[in-house]
Amino acid sequence: MGAHSSGYYSIDGDYNIIGFNETAKEIYPSLQMGMKCYKALMGLDAPCPPCPVVNGICGPKTYLDPIRHIYETVDAVDTILPDGGRGHALVFSTVAEGERLSSAIPTGEKSLRLLGAVNRLASDYVAVYSVNRQQKTISVYRSEFTNDPDNSIVKDNADYDTVREYLTRYIHPDDRSYVLKKMELDYLEQKLANSSSFRVHFRSAGEETHYYYLLVTRNGETEDEQDFVIAAACEDNDVNARKIYENQLNSLIGSISHAAGYFHLDITDDKILKTGGTSAIVDTLESDCTIDAFVRDTAQYIPKEQDRQDFIDAFCRNSMLENYNAGQVEITRISKCYYDDNIARISKYVVRLLINPSNNHLEGLLYGVDITRSQEEYETQVSIVRTLSSNYRDVYLLNLREKTLSIIKEEEGNEDGLKKKEDGSYSYKKFLAKYIEERVHPDDRDMLHEVLRLRNVRKRIREKEEYKGNYRVKNGDEIHYYQFRVIRNEDSGIIVLGFLNVDDVVEAEIRQQKLLKEALDTAERASEAKTNFLRRMSHDIRTPINGICGMLEVADYYHNDINKLAECREKIRDASHLLLELINEVLDMGKLESGEIMLEEVPFNLHDIEQSVLKVIEKMAEERKIEITQDNIGVAHWNLIGSPVYVKRIMMNFISNAVKYNKEHGKIMLRCREISTEGDTAVFEFTCRDTGIGMSREFQEHLFEPFTQERVGGYSKYGSTGLGMSITMALVKRMGGDITFESEKDKGTTFVITIPFKIDTEKREAEQKAKKSVCSIAGMNILLVEDNELNMEIVEFITQNAGAVVTKAWNGREALEIFEKSAEGCFDAILMDVMMPEMDGYEATERIRRLNRKDARTIPIIAMTANAFTEDKIRSKEAGMNEHIAKPLNTELVLRAVAKLVQPQMVD
Repeated sequence: MGAHSSGYYSIDGDYNIIGFNETAKEIYPSLQMGMKCYKALMGLDAPCPPCPVVNGICGPKTYLDPIRHIYETVDAVDTILPDGGRGHALVFSTVAEGERLSSAIPTGEKSLRLLGAVNRLASDYVAVYSVNRQQKTISVYRSEFTNDPDNSIVKDNADYDTVREYLTRYIHPDDRSYVLKKMELDYLEQKLANSSSFRVHFRSAGEETHYYYLLVTRNGETEDEQDFVIAAACEDNDVNARKIYENQLNSLIGSISHAAGYFHLDITDDKILKTGGTSAIVDTLESDCTIDAFVRDTAQYIPKEQDRQDFIDAFCRNSMLENYNAGQVEITRISKCYYDDNIARISKYVVRLLINPSNNHLEGLLYGVDITRSQEEYETQVSIVRTLSSNYRDVYLLNLREKTLSIIKEEEGNEDGLKKKEDGSYSYKKFLAKYIEERVHPDDRDMLHEVLRLRNVRKRIREKEEYKGNYRVKNGDEIHYYQFRVIRNEDSGIIVLGFLNVDDVVEAEIRQQKLLKEALDTAERASEAKTNFLRRMSHDIRTPINGICGMLEVADYYHNDINKLAECREKIRDASHLLLELINEVLDMGKLESGEIMLEEVPFNLHDIEQSVLKVIEKMAEERKIEITQDNIGVAHWNLIGSPVYVKRIMMNFISNAVKYNKEHGKIMLRCREISTEGDTAVFEFTCRDTGIGMSREFQEHLFEPFTQERVGGYSKYGSTGLGMSITMALVKRMGGDITFESEKDKGTTFVITIPFKIDTEKREAEQKAKKSVCSIAGMNILLVEDNELNMEIVEFITQNAGAVVTKAWNGREALEIFEKSAEGCFDAILMDVMMPEMDGYEATERIRRLNRKDARTIPIIAMTANAFTEDKIRSKEAGMNEHIAKPLNTELVLRAVAKLVQPQMVD
């Protein structure tokens, strides 16, 4: 062929030959349509290292052809194929014939100082270093790896790690971390302990990529591990076809040294070149025969007929030729086979196909290995994976090296239309593309493509054993939520990809978010209600305070007008009662919300409470000309046991509201009915019906919520906190009762309250005895204990005005000292405040009761306190007090309490 003869061939994006000219066929007789270009031209199983297509080089570039041992210029051009895909056209021209490969390789230095490993290095290494592991230093024998003019770092006795870090600057960024790890001293020590040498391949940094390898070998004898040598060589042009062939063949034979049998076949000449292996059966096989006869002879050791025939069909001469021409370089089968001990074990048979460049013959290395244990472990692991993946919809095994995927579990087939490989696996890339295109929501497709790219999967599972993410699946009009998980088993190396439906998890999260939002909305409403409540309270509290202050101003102005002064006092009294009611409601609500409120279990007369409430309400109703009618039906038990204070509060709240929110000349109908009796329990029903303004439907839904109030059109003379109904409902519920109501805007409201009470079976009289007309404390000696000057003045006035003699003490400790120093019987009663400095009223009472004198245990002690809850009354009793009077003080109650305790015969 002339010096300027040229050839042409074209390939698609997968390196398949789609066209060539006669010159190309003449130069490379193996060229065939559909064949891999690197297989046809070089007999390789992967793209050639200097390939311009692989390296993205366009335009002419000169290379050394290791097959023909000549230099040629190759011009690569991108092309667009008929189907729109991308291809390449390559034109090659001979520029220098007859140049042997050896003449292109530099001879290098002939005298190397190391006697062992350095002497074994070829002359084509661009860098040679000796490493002293003990001192962690290097000796330099050649250093042409870098073109750095300031190469002062790489010198004799330099620190190994420093030089290692420096040289990695010239290694391709994608290979640096890999090379750095392989060249760590600990790693090298481990590798050289098991092998006399090994290689590390990498690419160079810079605009033009070159391929290098590092040879690491022991220094001198095999046993010497103290020093070792590192040499770098360029692989661009020093690998000829023969060397590739020999390396492949030797590497294959070395990797199957444990095989039961291996057989080197010349498929083109149809003969057996060499046999070997660990099994004695190999020696019994006839090797001086055709390949087909040899394969049939070998197949007799396969027990199952179907597997035996499959073995013959797969490894016959025609099958191997057809597979190689179709671009396949490896054929694999798995079946049971008899071994030397006549036991059938699971075996894996593989033939690796390669071209011998010396004669251009197709050869094969056929071998069989016992995989019983690994197969059983694999099947066990797969079984475990299947068991553990019961919740997963689809589960696959990944082979990152082969870039394939095998199905373990699949609820809905995704492999239709995909080509299955001989081992039953599928192309990972094609399988994933089909799954994403057909099932994944369009908005999530690009994301899932990217996160499940093999390079991302490799990176993530190197960092941790599990890699997962979420995406959506579109099924018709329905959207489902899925999660992918890639899991690597550290021990077995198995990598599993699973797709899990997480609709329930997502829905639970949505529900949780909804609950959180509802809770937030509720909290915001409560906060807003409290803010409004404080605003109303500010108004409602200031209103009676303004009335009190204003009436004092009026009283000062009319200081000589007795009638006007009496009117002012009456209005001040009304305003102070309203203020007290507001404070009591707020305090009651706080106690109810915290669960601290306590109900009494004391005897009371329901009729008396009913009448006392009516007495107050009738006065309110009279001012607005509201008519009240009241009746009792079927009441057999008026004397009950319960909490009379709160029963009165419940009645007062309902009936006062009926007045507040009624119309001028309106009506209120009240009814008390005993609806059932069982044992010692009677159930009462209280009905309150009015003709007032009613409530809107919207407000009715929030009637019993704290701080709510519908004021539009309401009569506000008596004020309202928005707490009354919530307090009332809470009290009724605590008593075991219930409240129902009906209301219509502008027509009125009807409330029905049902409460069970214990019957007071010991008290039979319906009415109390007539009270004495006079409750006199005249002449009594009273010890008055109070720390507040204003309160002291008020109580002193009440008692002295009633004829009592008063001795004052300003705290509990002073009261204790005064009583202890007084003669027995000196004092008739003690009026004791509770909250005081130095010693409170509870402690003072307890210590008085413990004094060693007769009157200490009998003297009446009456609590006067602003602590007005039931539990405060109980606490007073526990401390030893006889009576509890809540502030603000009522004169009649104070006098009656003292008189009743000192002279009980005078007061009932």
